[in-house]
Amino acid sequence: MLKVIAVSAPEYPYGRLNSKSLTSRDPVSLYNAGRYAAFLADSRIGCWGDSNWAASRKNRKQNFLLMNSLAEDLSYYEELLAREGPNLLLIGAMTVCLPGAIECARVAREMFGEEILIVLGGRHVNETMFLTKDRSEVKHHNGSPLLLMLKGKIGKLFDLVIAGEGEFIIAKLGEIVDRVSSKQPLTESVFRNINEDESELRRVPGMWTLGSVKSGKIKTIISDGIPIDKDKLPSPVSMFGVSSGFAVFENALTGHAFSDIGPGCIYDCGFCSERNSVCGPLQQLETSSNRLYRQLADIKRVIAEDAPGFKASAFVEDSIMLAGLTSQLSKLAEMLRSHPLDLKFGGQLTVDLAIKQKKLLEELRPLGLEYLFIGLETLDPRAVGGMNKDVNKRNWIKRAQTVIEEMAKLDFSIGLSVLFGLGENQKHRLSLIRQISRWQEVFGNPKVVSFNWAVQHPLQGNDNGCGYDYIGWGINSSEYLEALKDYGEASIIYSLANIKAPALSELAEINVAKKTIEARP
Repeated sequence: MLKVIAVSAPEYPYGRLNSKSLTSRDPVSLYNAGRYAAFLADSRIGCWGDSNWAASRKNRKQNFLLMNSLAEDLSYYEELLAREGPNLLLIGAMTVCLPGAIECARVAREMFGEEILIVLGGRHVNETMFLTKDRSEVKHHNGSPLLLMLKGKIGKLFDLVIAGEGEFIIAKLGEIVDRVSSKQPLTESVFRNINEDESELRRVPGMWTLGSVKSGKIKTIISDGIPIDKDKLPSPVSMFGVSSGFAVFENALTGHAFSDIGPGCIYDCGFCSERNSVCGPLQQLETSSNRLYRQLADIKRVIAEDAPGFKASAFVEDSIMLAGLTSQLSKLAEMLRSHPLDLKFGGQLTVDLAIKQKKLLEELRPLGLEYLFIGLETLDPRAVGGMNKDVNKRNWIKRAQTVIEEMAKLDFSIGLSVLFGLGENQKHRLSLIRQISRWQEVFGNPKVVSFNWAVQHPLQGNDNGCGYDYIGWGINSSEYLEALKDYGEASIIYSLANIKAPALSELAEINVAKKTIEARP
């Protein structure tokens, strides 16, 4: 019997995630990666239909775990391993979570030896194991888990590493695990099966790369690149349900919705891990509004089925909602007018796109869109080397105020994602917090403010020569963990190139200042 668990690796060695952080409580990326396999299980198709995922949404999601810190969540992880006795372990990891992924793999290997296949994926792998533009060669960043295992910097803990689109290749790996011979160690049988059927494996849909370390060498398999039809993928919420709510939507449960236009952004800001030069071009844009409407409708339906009596809400997880495209935002408005959902929802836009699309946002407001989340990294983009999304190039902070003022008039709730650590000085940081406080006094917005401290991501080698291997925890002291506990992402070890980590005294000053904006209703 195929038994699978999926774990989002922890970011911190110890310490509980603070309630003020806007970090999701659900392993949303894992839900996306596992949704096709979950569909097979839900539909009772093949070995997945006989697996431990062939259960209700509520029971299926019990095989997923989002870990925030190793020390706090290790017991839950060990209990999950012991309860399910998995033969396939899927680990997802952002860059700052690589040390946590290593520990998760080590624990599973100690418990099950070679009778469990341990597979690592996620954004860190996507940024450290990548293809040349002609897709002919695999390149490795210093932080590539395969390279780290080959060099002996970490143990040979990950049997397989997947970069790219994982939905179909994950389902295929489950089939391989299920059918291999029980007369040999499971991992050995899987590798033999992969080697024998490599040409068949390449035809599994999706743009993906599969890698392993065997006999002192890195071996990689590049898919044939057969496109995945995004229109036919099941929504994550239909497979895993909804279990939490965003405070901005008050008493409603909040599902995560996607238009599935791709993992990246339309812009290419140098510091961002979602920049399009790393994540790739957007896909199937012409039907993206249809997919988003369907996922919003699924959220409404699933909440009604699983939690009758609760109101429904959703947050659109696109880097920029429907890429900010007029055509797709208009189509979404048309569908919501024709077939209302009675669902509150929000999404992310940039300052300039919110200004550009004011008329469409006004149309969408009575149709359910009531929350806009906007990134505000600095008072002046020129002070930190510029940002690709700064389209107008003039008076950034004035344009940000225009958005807050105009959207407040339309009765939107505004959330701001504030990013420090780009090269600004302490004076600028405190000035930005004071500016946000003034906006709250005058306009009643922003309602939500999320803080992050910039982390240098591998970015497929576009990391300004930093070359970090990322095997150490990004925050490795109790004092800094306490000072940064409210931040969505942060590191004092993996700062941007030529940027010093903040002093504890600076963080203390910032944390005192930001209490003034967090305390407002």
